[in-house]
Amino acid sequence: MGNLFLKERESWWVWCIWGVIGCVLSAYVLVSTKQQHLAFVVPSLLSVFITVWMSYSKRFEFFRAFKVLLLVVAISCVPSLADIFLPLNELAVAAFKAALVLFFVVILCVICAWLAKRPKQYY
Repeated sequence: MGNLFLKERESWWVWCIWGVIGCVLSAYVLVSTKQQHLAFVVPSLLSVFITVWMSYSKRFEFFRAFKVLLLVVAISCVPSLADIFLPLNELAVAAFKAALVLFFVVILCVICAWLAKRPKQYY
């Protein structure tokens, strides 16, 4: 019957560690390839990996999965966003690129959270 009345507490340190792992891998890809768009592959693959695990465990509702995925992907995108903002000569272009990246990150998290949510239980 699942956890009908039990509210599960989230272990945020575990998700922060996953975000730091994604951040390190994203920085490694960014340093080795020098291409910003390839550095966003790591957070995307990490979110897909976590989505598959969430879908398998069937413990996550949509908003809980969305919060977890948004935290992990936001921490994982820090090196890429820093690389966008470091050349401060054209701040408007950098802000537009960062807003576009954040928009796609939110869309990715919404799609992954929708796929990871547990099915409705009929009693």
